[in-house]
Amino acid sequence: MSTKARILVVDDDATMREALRDTLGAEGYGVLAVDNAIHAIAELEKQEADLVLADLTLPRVSGLELLDSVRRQWPGIEVIVITGQGSIETAVDAIKRGAYHYVTKPFTPDEILHLVGQALERRRLVHRKERLEEELSLVRGVHQLVGQSEPMRRIHEVIQTAAGSDATVLIQGESGTGKEIIANAIHAQSRRSRGPLVKMNCAAVPETLLESELFGHEKGAFTGADRRRIGRFEQADGGTLFLDEVCEMHPRLQAKFLRGLQEREIERLGGSGTIPVDVRIIAATNRDLQKALEEGVLREDLYYRLNVILLRVPPLRERMDDVQMLAMHFLRKYVAREHSSMSIISDEAKEVLISYSWPGNVRELENAIERAVVLGKGEQLRAQDLPPQLHRRGDDERPLIPAHLTLEEIEKLAIAQALRLTGGNKSEAAERLGIHRTSIYDKMRRYGIEWTPQPEDVGQ
Repeated sequence: MSTKARILVVDDDATMREALRDTLGAEGYGVLAVDNAIHAIAELEKQEADLVLADLTLPRVSGLELLDSVRRQWPGIEVIVITGQGSIETAVDAIKRGAYHYVTKPFTPDEILHLVGQALERRRLVHRKERLEEELSLVRGVHQLVGQSEPMRRIHEVIQTAAGSDATVLIQGESGTGKEIIANAIHAQSRRSRGPLVKMNCAAVPETLLESELFGHEKGAFTGADRRRIGRFEQADGGTLFLDEVCEMHPRLQAKFLRGLQEREIERLGGSGTIPVDVRIIAATNRDLQKALEEGVLREDLYYRLNVILLRVPPLRERMDDVQMLAMHFLRKYVAREHSSMSIISDEAKEVLISYSWPGNVRELENAIERAVVLGKGEQLRAQDLPPQLHRRGDDERPLIPAHLTLEEIEKLAIAQALRLTGGNKSEAAERLGIHRTSIYDKMRRYGIEWTPQPEDVGQ
């Protein structure tokens, strides 16, 4: 740790500042020393430190104010405060506010080195704990790939192949089929599993913020950029970056993303230099890839760069053999959460489950089972515990669009129905309707559509 840890010393006493720089530097630490809190914040905005060693009695902005700022903006940085004999109460207050510990003047080099070593060890253990929790979460995610049908066996084979490689993966499948779970599984079984898995849903971030979110920005890069921000690309260094709904990225930004993918280096917004990144990319989309290429939604050059390993996830209606196994998996999950006595699925309920086409795929099945566990009574999950739409099929279903409506009325109704079927997910509704995500917002405003869930949609 000592050869890599970066320590920021903040003390207005030049003699103390130089003594700490020499003592820590001799142990292999990277040391930067400044004389006030304002300079300290400026340096942290340029590059984060592992530890801040700050005097409590600083000019203009006190050591306590600096501590509060560090804890608020960089909660992962450890802080040790330096105090005089007469200000122990202030030092104790600093610990209550988040400092690791304090050291009282005068102190020996051995005292400060021992305390610094302990603080950095705690930082290492906290990071290790967070990483282990993430790995455990990923392993649990692998076990969510439930099913023994032939399509699922093929998916497991592709996952094994992809995990043994560092190649880019493109996952294509309808919403609710488990694309994110597959990305988790590939990362968890790859050589990058001890690195971070950073996720970003391109449809969930406003277009104006997507570039900053992905590449980061420097302080002052645009209005409101009051400090440096590290983007998802840099956060994923040494690990995997999962980009969901990648086709929702504007083609202009796709070009910049492609450059980062090919050159393995990026440039922050407002930055003047390039930053090398070691990142494995897994991308996903619920769009028809050929249609996305034809419509110009997905750049052809980016498609070929992403499509090294293509994994198509079948909709649930194409692997109906897995429905009962998935239903039992979700039943056990929600029975444990709700402390329910429900333990089996009745034959009538099984018949309903395997007779339904599952347009919402595995996500819809999970929601249906969760609803049944919450609302049902007794030890059996009964057919009547399942959502109403599962019981509608064949000739019993009403036509989606009455024939007597005008074209404008049909479009308004189609949008409203698509929103209902997708639970209000506008990106998925746009995909179902074959229009761009921005178009659905325009049409909703034009027709005054404000989607709110209906009673029968609850739990879907």
